Amino acid sequence: MTRWAELIDDGRVSLPDAVATVDELTGVGGRRLALRLAGGLTLDVLPDRGLDLGSAWWAGVPVAWRSPNPVDPGPPRAWEDRFLGGLLATCGPDNIGEPRAGSGQHGTHHVTPAYDVSWRRERTPDGFQVRVRGSVAHTSLGGPRIVVEREIVAGTGVAAVEVVDVVRNVGDRPVGVPLLYHVNLGAPLLRPGARLDLAAGRPVTREPLPPGRDPLVTPAPRPGLAPVVAEHPVLEPRATLAGDADHPDVEITWDLAALPRLYTWSWPASGAYVLGVEPANAPLFGPERDLPHAGAPVLEPGQTWRTGVRVEIRAHRSEETT
Repeated sequence: MTRWAELIDDGRVSLPDAVATVDELTGVGGRRLALRLAGGLTLDVLPDRGLDLGSAWWAGVPVAWRSPNPVDPGPPRAWEDRFLGGLLATCGPDNIGEPRAGSGQHGTHHVTPAYDVSWRRERTPDGFQVRVRGSVAHTSLGGPRIVVEREIVAGTGVAAVEVVDVVRNVGDRPVGVPLLYHVNLGAPLLRPGARLDLAAGRPVTREPLPPGRDPLVTPAPRPGLAPVVAEHPVLEPRATLAGDADHPDVEITWDLAALPRLYTWSWPASGAYVLGVEPANAPLFGPERDLPHAGAPVLEPGQTWRTGVRVEIRAHRSEETT
């Protein structure tokens, strides 16, 4: 395995940005930080979308799903109309799921610009890491005031990205804060027969399960296939889109204490073809949404939570070689 730092140390490469590049770009979709990491990922960080993650590539292959929406039409259009896909869309901190109590679908984080955005590159024992930092304010003059302080970490030599959030109540009242990390996987890694491996109990679906469908198995695309939204009582904070000889594994991990729930969104219709893997701290559907704060945990004034999600792509290892 290449030790990317050695290329600097022995003089084969003169500058770190030859192996860990960050380009600050502006286009039709707004600002983006384009990270290109030797032996790792190529991905976009989106300051205009709460420092969520957009396009992501591994070894020249796209990983993240791209929605059918060609552009974001902006407000006042609904969340689904504005959703362009990407590796990560953060939902909350005012609502997740269907619109509720004046809050729109999936809340405001993914459509809120970040501020104080910065990045730095730092040396590691084997190579270099890029750290992107910024904050996203969910505040009002007379209401709740929540700030999400985000750090994104990705480096050379490993195809992984970690999103770490410190969620802070800077107001003077307790606030229910639902959070859901909407990780979106698409073709070609998502393919007919692909299975999401979990250590979990029996799933509960939002709507009756269509005949022949399994929430954890992606069928071949067909026109009109309905989305399936399911909750999985997870025992371990790990979900793996299992690969094969031609496809790598994609592993999503998180802190089970901070995000004790897991949802999936499987929509294999032609022209859609997406799997959403969604760790969360609050109910997305069901009777618990009738509880105070729609069942979300409460953040007291001055209190902080640390939470986040990690996505890694690695070569598949069959049972015969493990």
